[in-house]
Amino acid sequence: MKPTVIDTLFSEDELFYLYKLVTSTNNWSITGIPEGVSYISPKTFNASPQFIIKDNNGQVLDYAMFVYFQSIIFRLKKILQDKKIGLNSVIKRAWINATYNGSKNHWLHRDANNSNLQSVLFFLTPVWKTAWKGSFFVDGQEFKFQPGRIIIFDSKEFHTGEEPESETFNWLRLTANIILSDEH
Repeated sequence: MKPTVIDTLFSEDELFYLYKLVTSTNNWSITGIPEGVSYISPKTFNASPQFIIKDNNGQVLDYAMFVYFQSIIFRLKKILQDKKIGLNSVIKRAWINATYNGSKNHWLHRDANNSNLQSVLFFLTPVWKTAWKGSFFVDGQEFKFQPGRIIIFDSKEFHTGEEPESETFNWLRLTANIILSDEH
């Protein structure tokens, strides 16, 4: 699957609401180290804020957010169906990462080795300036961080994020990373 970009799913109001809701929850973990994900590199993620919605063992840790993102997956599936692009619909794993100026938690990796899995990355920060950097790369292709942007790609593809490189005026670079399966 060639990476697919959707820029029109979220309204500005929905992004501001979601950002406020997510950043004010007390469900954040500061470990930022995913459990049970095998990477080709021995390097692991640095400690960073992470909001786990559904973990790698299939346990839903935040039911309301799980239902919200599941409904978004169904909306995405309909949009992609109209474009003749298939999308899995079973959320296998879901979490939100926060990065900020000076955080060093990105490097090239895969979400999975399984070719039946798809990754969906949501840019959830409602305000972002190009000078702040924060792009996302899939197999060398750059996707600029843009509020509300969604990138869908094969989970086996190598990808990485880019840390913000300048003052972001207290805006966190929030990305939701969801892995989809075709199996229940």
